[in-house]
Amino acid sequence: MKKQLIYLKVLQIIVDGILILGAFALAYFLRIGFYFSNDFPFSQYFIIAAITTPITLLYMFFIRAYKMSQQVLSLRHLQRLTFVALENIFLFMILYYFTFREFFSRMILIFVFLLTLLFTYTWHIAFRWILKKASTREIGVYRTLVIGSNRPAEHIIKMLIKSKSHIKPVAVIDAHGSSKKMINGIPVVGKMNLFEKTIADHDIDIILQVDNLEQSLNIINYALANNIKYFMPPELLGIFQGNQMLEEVEGMPFLKVNRDKKWWHSIW
Repeated sequence: MKKQLIYLKVLQIIVDGILILGAFALAYFLRIGFYFSNDFPFSQYFIIAAITTPITLLYMFFIRAYKMSQQVLSLRHLQRLTFVALENIFLFMILYYFTFREFFSRMILIFVFLLTLLFTYTWHIAFRWILKKASTREIGVYRTLVIGSNRPAEHIIKMLIKSKSHIKPVAVIDAHGSSKKMINGIPVVGKMNLFEKTIADHDIDIILQVDNLEQSLNIINYALANNIKYFMPPELLGIFQGNQMLEEVEGMPFLKVNRDKKWWHSIW
């Protein structure tokens, strides 16, 4: 990962931690009132919250809530953060019970759940906006070479530019030659004979192959040998979006294709 992206991700995690602790503190005052109760000491409550928060942040890593390429404005990401908020209150409840044996109010747990979900989801939306602004200034972007100038390539380039993705196309190669000089503002630099030169000249981080399937093995081997990331949409193999998923069989990864993909295929 780019060093600038690492710094931004560390910022996201730190703010997540602050917001989760803030959710605990605000939940206490919303339930008790804006004062410190002798019957339910804030110090005891906040100590357990401080122990719970880093474990919750670690849980967010396991469910890939910090994945760079995910769609934040999506039901799937909202589901992730809902599970995070649930884990947060369950862990807090268990730790508090085993430490102090009794709990003051169940309503606080509901407040913590709702505030954690609200704070983290709002911050992740704001952080996505920060990433887009950083991308427009060439901060933390992955410079990408697109192989192919066909219609799918045009669609992907347009989508990446429009969404201000950190995956930024900077050059296009058409294996068979093309009359096009530009695709959505990205230069078509030539054929595959300029492949290595283009990678060196444009300081390429990612190869995105959308055409010329017969050259894929050579391109993949070059990417592996030079520590360059390689992406290929499933459409290049004749697999249309929504029908494929990655599945492990005895620890080995396979690309699985379903004729009619149902909602439960992602969880079962």
